[in-house]
Amino acid sequence: MAKEFRRITFNNIEMRGALETNAASSGAKLPAGDVVSVKAGRVDNAFFYELGLFDYAKQKEESVKLPEDQALEALLNHSIEAGIPLPRAARKEVREIGGALCLDMFIE
Repeated sequence: MAKEFRRITFNNIEMRGALETNAASSGAKLPAGDVVSVKAGRVDNAFFYELGLFDYAKQKEESVKLPEDQALEALLNHSIEAGIPLPRAARKEVREIGGALCLDMFIE
C-alpha cells in the first residue's frame, strides 16, 4: 500500500513566532533575540533541539534547549493558527534539516 509523506519547513522567523506563542501559553519566557541556529541533540534517551538566539540590541547570543515534545507542540499549534491543513491521522515528528525545524507527517 502506498504511503504519503509531507514536510513543512519553518524558517527562523516562523520558528521564533511558534516558540513565543507556545512559551506564552505555558507561562515560560523565551529569551530575546532572533533564532540564528538550530542543532539537534540527545541526552540519554531524550531528544532536544538547541536554539541559538542572538539579541542584536545587546550583541549577545543565548542558547535554549527545547525538548522534542515541546518543539512538536509549538509547530503544530503554529500550523493550526496559520491555517495550514494537517492530516489528523498522520504520525507527526519534528526534525532538524539544514538548520531549520521541520514538521514531518507520515500517512499510512
